[in-house]
Amino acid sequence: MALKSADLGHLACARPVHHKWVRFLEEEFFIQGDQEKLKELQVSPLMDRLKNGITKSQIGFFDIVALPLFQSFAQTFTESQPMLDSVRDNCNMWRELIAAEEEARAVKS
Repeated sequence: MALKSADLGHLACARPVHHKWVRFLEEEFFIQGDQEKLKELQVSPLMDRLKNGITKSQIGFFDIVALPLFQSFAQTFTESQPMLDSVRDNCNMWRELIAAEEEARAVKS
């Protein structure tokens, strides 16, 4: 559990740092998708830059993977509660961003 939490450590960083990490990760995924297209392979999920990337799936990732992981970690290691609080804050950031995008689309309609 500690190793997986460390692997996903950017989820507990300050909002700007976490957001930057996700953007870099998304671009890495898109580069892989570009290579798959060049090799005439089926493009892996979340790696096609013409479709939604990982920035559009963050809420699901937090709800299904990140929050349960960091909640379990904080239950076991209570000193890590601030880390869980930061993960929750980043999850809320994605919820806010998605809500703002949906509101902007509704205004355009």
